[in-house]
Amino acid sequence: MMPNRKPLSLYIHVPFCKAKCTYCDFYSIVGREDSIPVYLKAILNEIKHKAQILDLSGHYLDTVFFGGGTPNLLDPEDLSKMVEMLLNLASPGGDMEIGMEINPGEATLEYLKAYKSLGINRISIGMQSFQPHLLTFMSRIHNAEKSFSTFEDVRNAGFQNVSGDLIFAVPGQTRKEWVGDLQRLVSLQPEHISTYSLTVEEGTALHRWVEAGHVKMLEETVDNGLYDWGRDYLEASGYPNYEVSNHAKPGFECRHNLNYWTGVDYLGFGPAAHSYFQGRRAWNIKNLDAYTTELMNSGTGGAGYETITDSMARNEMILTRLRLRRGLNMEEFAKFFDENLLQTKKGILEKWAGKLALVDGYLVITRNGWALTDEISSDLMS
Repeated sequence: MMPNRKPLSLYIHVPFCKAKCTYCDFYSIVGREDSIPVYLKAILNEIKHKAQILDLSGHYLDTVFFGGGTPNLLDPEDLSKMVEMLLNLASPGGDMEIGMEINPGEATLEYLKAYKSLGINRISIGMQSFQPHLLTFMSRIHNAEKSFSTFEDVRNAGFQNVSGDLIFAVPGQTRKEWVGDLQRLVSLQPEHISTYSLTVEEGTALHRWVEAGHVKMLEETVDNGLYDWGRDYLEASGYPNYEVSNHAKPGFECRHNLNYWTGVDYLGFGPAAHSYFQGRRAWNIKNLDAYTTELMNSGTGGAGYETITDSMARNEMILTRLRLRRGLNMEEFAKFFDENLLQTKKGILEKWAGKLALVDGYLVITRNGWALTDEISSDLMS
C-alpha cells in the first residue's frame, strides 16, 4: 500500500470467443478474431485518452484483470502493449495482482509462460463442469481432460495463484455429479475456487429455451441445497468462503473482486466495460464496431454515465458487503449515511432472525441465510 494514495483497479474486456455459451450474457462475439488488431488499436487509444483526462496522481494501481470473452485469444505481443500502457496509468502498488481468465485447451504452455513474463500472476480457468453432458448443454467446447491438462500447463508455466470456476444447478445435473465435480477440482488443489449457480439471463440461448418450455431449471430448493452442501464441503476442504460464490485458501482471496465489493475505484476498458470512479459510474458502447469507430472519431468509446446518489451508495454498500463473509460494518455504514440500520430496519432484522447476526460490529448472514443473500439484501435496501 502506498501512503496517502487510494487503490485503483483496472478491468479490460476482451469480447472475442470461439463459441457462445448458452448461459452467457456478457458481451462477446464469435468468429471475429480478425478484428483483434482494430480492437487493440482502439483500446490503446482509450487507455491513452483516460490517462489524459483523469487525474490519477492520488491513486496507486492495486489490481488489473483481463476478462471476457476470452482474453487468451490475444497473443502475448498484443497483450504486452496493453499491459505496458496500463501500468503507466498510475504508480504501481508494491504487490499488484494482475489476473486473467482463460478457457481450457485454448492457451498453450508457450503462451502461458509468456503471460507470466508480462507480470500476470493470477489465472482463472473456466472449467464449469467435468461432466460431458453438462458441458455440451452449456455449449462449452472443451472436455474434462482439457481442464486437467490446462491446469497442469498453468502450474508448469509457474503460476502459484490459480482459480477454478464451476457451475451448479444445471438442468439435468444430479447431486452426485456436483459432488464429483467439487471433489475432482479440490484434488487439483488450486488456490481459489468459484462456484456459480446457473441463472437465466435475458438475451441468452438458455432464456429462449426456458421461455419456449424446452428446458426446465432445477427447483429453487434443489439449487439452494446444492449451494449449501458445496459451501460446507469446500470449507471443510480448506477453502473458506469469503464471498457468496467464492472460496480461497487463506491469503489467496481475489483482491480484484474484493475491490469491487468494497467500493474501490476502478476503470474499465473495451466494449461494454464499466468504470466506477470518484462517485460516478460510466459504461462503454456494447458493440465492438461502434466502440472502435467512436474511439477513432472522438477518443472515447463511452455510452453513458450516472452520478452515484447517497441512496444508490447506501443500497450498494448493503448489497455488496452482505455478499462478503465479514459482512457489513455497522460503524462504517452509520458514518457514511448517518443511519443506524439496527433501528431503521428493526422489523426486517426480526423477519430474518436466525439468518442475520451481529458479530463484532458487523452485520453478517448466517449459514441458514446463505442461499437467501439476495432476498435479505433487497429487504434491507428498500
